[in-house]
Amino acid sequence: MSEELRILILEDVPTDAELMEEELRESGMTFVSKRVAARTAFINAINGFSPHIILSDYSLPSFDGQAALKISVEKCPDTPFIFVSGALGEEMAIELLKKGATDYVLKNKLSRLGPAVSRALNEAEERKERKRVEDALKESEVRYRTIFENTGTATIIIDEDATIILANRQFERLSGLSRSEVEGEKSWLEFVVKDDLAKVNDLKRPWGKHFKMPSDGYEFRITGRQGNIRSVLANIALIPSTKRTVMSLLDITERKTAEEALKTREQELELKSQSLQEANTALKVLLKHREEDKTTLEEQVLANVKKLVLPYLEKLKNLKLDKNQLVHVEIVEAHLNDIISPFLRNLTSAYLNLTPREIEVASLVKEGKTTKEITELLNISPTAVDFHRKNLRSKFGIKSKKTNLRSYLTSISS
Repeated sequence: MSEELRILILEDVPTDAELMEEELRESGMTFVSKRVAARTAFINAINGFSPHIILSDYSLPSFDGQAALKISVEKCPDTPFIFVSGALGEEMAIELLKKGATDYVLKNKLSRLGPAVSRALNEAEERKERKRVEDALKESEVRYRTIFENTGTATIIIDEDATIILANRQFERLSGLSRSEVEGEKSWLEFVVKDDLAKVNDLKRPWGKHFKMPSDGYEFRITGRQGNIRSVLANIALIPSTKRTVMSLLDITERKTAEEALKTREQELELKSQSLQEANTALKVLLKHREEDKTTLEEQVLANVKKLVLPYLEKLKNLKLDKNQLVHVEIVEAHLNDIISPFLRNLTSAYLNLTPREIEVASLVKEGKTTKEITELLNISPTAVDFHRKNLRSKFGIKSKKTNLRSYLTSISS
């Protein structure tokens, strides 16, 4: 005891009190004492002196030891109370011990007082320490019970045989069962979906000799009261110095549902992507066939014009035609040559907005015909020819006046 020992002595004979003090000092104790002989003084001493131990005579003129013991038990129950009396029968001593007395010593055997006081103080200190430990354990139990109850995940404590010893509120919600239906009544394996029992094989007896802690996030499915299946992520750990384990079960059903939906969506997108690739390939094949058909048609037109039209135009030129007729024949021949030449194809493909008359004027300008010659050949006015020339320059994007229209048209044919 680190602080100075305080002894309260209830004794009406001062010499008897002095003998007690002397005996205690001879036993090696250092202390301060206070002697009282009446009820009020005794109560005041308990409150003010705060004794570590009380030594009391059994019989006093105005107060008795039994009443003092009762007061002591009420006001300072942890303080040892030893009767020191001249005459105390064995039956009475046992009765007093039952009522809360720590020990008793007869005045004619004061040599027992020192050991009795030491033993009483040691026992009191042990009780105090035990109470402190018990209080700390209770506080710790309350703290961990609070954490256990209020954690955000379903948590259970499992015994060696897989029986659920303790379950929190979250597990009640997850399983649909009350604690009274679960604790001490069910194995946690009863909640695992049958198809997933093989997956939790490593968790069935994690307390074995060769126990190896599984990695965090052990995933399986459990079923509740209504048969509803939930996906969970389990974490399990041994409780030190026991054969019990604590398991937390995080409900990941919504996450799994979202993952499955995402996976299905990805598969659908993959199928659509493949379908688009196939359609793109088919379109490329069709376009290629169309280009081939176009080339074949152009070759047929070219062959037909060369074989079926141009020879007859050549015969017409050899006939006796006047100058004007011959010019028209030559224009027809030139236009046909343009049709089968790159010029007209380039012209009509690049400038789809040209009118038929503009195409005629463009062809004659390319051949070097003057405005006067074009008016005679097309039977239109010079103003109309100039109008069409202006439109051609505008549609071709020829902004500079220095650019020659005929030169531009010749470049198109190349």
